[in-house]
Parts: sequence; C-alpha cells; structure tokens
Amino acid sequence: MEKFVDVCGVPTKVITWGKSLGETFDKKEMILFIPGNPGICGFYVTFLTTLFKLLQGNVPIWAIGHLGHDEPENTELIPRLRNNKHLYDLNGQVDHKVQFIRNNIPPDVKITLIGHSVGTYISLELLKIDDIGKRIQHGYFLFPAFEYMADTPNGKFYAATIQKYFRFFYYLVVFLTFLPSFLVRFFIAIFYWTRPVYCDSELITNTLTVIRPSVLSKIVHLANDEMEKVKEPDYALIKENKNRLMFYYSLTDNWTPVTYYERLIGSIEGLEAQISDKHDHAFVLKSSHDMAALVAEWIQKNTV
Repeated sequence: MEKFVDVCGVPTKVITWGKSLGETFDKKEMILFIPGNPGICGFYVTFLTTLFKLLQGNVPIWAIGHLGHDEPENTELIPRLRNNKHLYDLNGQVDHKVQFIRNNIPPDVKITLIGHSVGTYISLELLKIDDIGKRIQHGYFLFPAFEYMADTPNGKFYAATIQKYFRFFYYLVVFLTFLPSFLVRFFIAIFYWTRPVYCDSELITNTLTVIRPSVLSKIVHLANDEMEKVKEPDYALIKENKNRLMFYYSLTDNWTPVTYYERLIGSIEGLEAQISDKHDHAFVLKSSHDMAALVAEWIQKNTV
C-alpha cells in the first residue's frame, strides 16, 4: 500500500508491506528502507515486494521516500525549494527520517534498516540519535555511499556535467512538460531499451516523476549537498556498531570504489562486508530479485 503522510509539514510518500501506517504491530519489529538519490521509493517496489515474499510476510516492510522527491496531486502542499533549501538538503533529509520514525513507528518496535547508496549515510546518522539508535537491530547497507562522494569517478563526472550544465538539463525537462505524456513515456522507453536494463511500465512511471522540474531541482540540490558534506567516514561509529551492520559493495561501482571497501575492512576488524561483481550500484534497473534474495539471506541468518 502507498500513501502520502505528513512529515516535517510536507507530504511524504510511504509504501508499506504487511502493516500499514497506524496499524498495530503483532510482532514488535519491522524493516525500514531508506533509498538513495533520487529518493523515489517506487523504484524499489520490485526489490521490496520480492524481499517481503522471501521473508514469508513475517516482518512488515516500509519504504520512505525523500522529502520533496515524490509529489502528491496537489503540488501546492510542497514548499518551494527557493525558500526552503534547508528542508531538502542532506541534514534536512536526515531530520525528515528522524521525525518520521518518532511519529509513525511505535517506540517499542525494533527496526531493521536497509539503506541504499546515500541512504546508508542517512542510516548511519540515525544510529547517532539516542532514542532511535537503540531501537535499530541491524543495518544492511547496499552500495554504501557515505564517504568522499565528490572524489569518486561518478562524483567527478557529476561535477563536470550535471552541476556545470544544470540549467540546460532543467530547461530540457521544462520543455518535456509541454509534450504529451505518451510521447515522453515513449522517449523514456527508447532511452532504457538502448541499455542493458529491465524496462517496464513501473520504471517508466517512476522516471516520469524524476523529470518534473520541481522534483529534479530537489534531487540535484540534495546531490550537490552530498558532494559538499559526505567526506570523512565515521569509522568510530561503525566500529561501535559493527556487530549489527552489514555492507555490500560492487567491484564496478563508480560511486563507491573498491579502495573504499578495502579501507573500511582494513580499518575495522571483524566488520561484516562483501564485495561482488554481480550487481551494479543502480541494482533496481536489472537485479531487484537477486538483491532481494541476498538481503533475505542475511536477515534470516541474523534471526535464527
């Protein structure tokens, strides 16, 4: 089930499996998924639906989108970026998750976090919040982008393209809004069909959300802030919590290079971390089922 719920005064999209917001938890545990950027949880529906089935529906799963990355029909309810940049930057997105947990997940419910990309950074920040950190049982971090993002190959490419020519991309998206929806969907399908990804109507619909001018501006605003703020990793925090954390890297990931994986495991003895060449950073484009199987295996191992 998906719905918009008020968080920090802004409608936020939440998708749930097993238990919806406001329902009583039979077991005092749940899984909370925090996406990367774009923070549109619709991209992860196949992954999380598969995970829920593999866990036999025993644990509710909730996915929360980033503030401003999904819009309700009445867009007037969304504060404009120009006068509210603090809501949509990295610190704002962390506070957004804090307020969501405090207001929507009962305090006696234990939380398993799954974070993707910069969702890992946000998840690690949640561990620092006393009333939330003590409720987190485990954290499973997929393609974790929590250190020196601007120094990665993709970070440098981003600076040379999106940051430098954002005005061009923005007005291109504005132009697309004047075209019929079916034609834009056709262009998106052509784009994906020329790449080794699994393209379906769900992917096209979620991409349409990204290419709204107001949403794209917030996505890029967050990305720019990530380049500025995601620097020195908090290894002390990870070491303190290493028995409940799991990190998964890719050998081909240009957001989290192999050197980051090597530095992490070299700095924290006994930390559970894996690296593989089987999946890409944007795993939702072609590996949702496989990643769900991996995560389900980790979760089941830790609940035996």
